[in-house]
Amino acid sequence: MKFLRIEDEVIYSKKRYKLKREIDRLFLDEEYFQIEPQLFEEYDEFTNINSKIPKESMVKVVNGRVMVLRADITTSIIKSLIPRWEEGLKLKLFYNSSIYKNKNTVGIKEIRQIGCEYLGESSVEADREVVKLALKILEKYNNNFILEVGSSKYINGLLEELKLNKNCENQIKNLLYTKNNHELKVYIEDLKIKNDVKELLSNILSFQGNLYNVIEKAQKFYCNDKMKQALEELKQINDLIEECNFLDKARFDLSMITMLDYYEGVMFRGYYPDSYKEILSGGRYDSLTKEYGKEIPAIGFTLSVDELMKYVYK
Repeated sequence: MKFLRIEDEVIYSKKRYKLKREIDRLFLDEEYFQIEPQLFEEYDEFTNINSKIPKESMVKVVNGRVMVLRADITTSIIKSLIPRWEEGLKLKLFYNSSIYKNKNTVGIKEIRQIGCEYLGESSVEADREVVKLALKILEKYNNNFILEVGSSKYINGLLEELKLNKNCENQIKNLLYTKNNHELKVYIEDLKIKNDVKELLSNILSFQGNLYNVIEKAQKFYCNDKMKQALEELKQINDLIEECNFLDKARFDLSMITMLDYYEGVMFRGYYPDSYKEILSGGRYDSLTKEYGKEIPAIGFTLSVDELMKYVYK
C-alpha cells in the first residue's frame, strides 16, 4: 500500500503491528510455537510439487543453480522439517513471514502472511482445532464472514475413478477451479468414461451450500468409498462450525479446487463481505510431506496480512 503522507504510513504500520501481535497471541495461547521458514527453494523441486503456481510469478535467483525466492511458506517448512522428523513427534507451529511474487505491472511484490501448521496428528480433532482457530481469527475482525469448505479427497476419489491421464485430469481440475460449467460439460462429453460418473461431473459445480443439502444432491450420483469418506469428514467439520454458532456463515463446495496441488482432505477459505480475495485459506496436506521423503499427518492455514489490513484499515 502506498501513502501520500508519512503520518498515514505510520498509522498503518502501527495498526499492522498490533494486528500481527494479536494473531500471534491467539496461536501462542493454543501452544503453537513460532518458526522462521527458509528463504530459498530449489526451482525444479518446487515447481514439480507446486505445478499450479504460474512459473512466471516466481522470483528466480541464479547462483550456479536456479533457486526460487520463497513462494509458499508451507512447502518451505515441510522441506526443512521432514528430513529430521522422528516417529511419534507432534508439532504445533506458526509463522509470521512473507512470500514473494513477480507481478508484471509492479515487479517483485512482498506478500505478508501469518499461518499455522499442526504436524503429526491425523485425527479429526486436529482438523477441528485448526478450523476453529481460523474461525476465531475471522470473527475477531468481523463477525460477518464466509467460510467455504470442501474436500480434495472427494475430487481425488472421483478422478481416480475416471482413470484419465495427467493432462486430462489437470484440464478437469482447471475447469473446476474456474467454475466453467459450460466448458466442463463440453470437455467431458467426448471422454470415454462411465455414464454415471459423467453425469456426476456434469452436475458437480452445483454441489454448493448447506452441507446436508449438498450431500443430498451428491448421493443421487456416483459415490465411491473415498468420496463417502470425504463426506463423513465434512460432517465432522460441519458439527464443529455448528458448535461455534457459525453455521449460517459456512458454505460447503464439493467442487472446490485450490491453486496449490498438495491438499488431501478438508480444505477451507475465509472471506469478508466486499473482499475480492480470500483472507485466509488452508487444509490437510499429508501428501506434501511424502514428497520430501516421509508421509506424516499435516494440516494448517495461511492468512494474508495485506488483505486483512485492507479490510481493517478502511
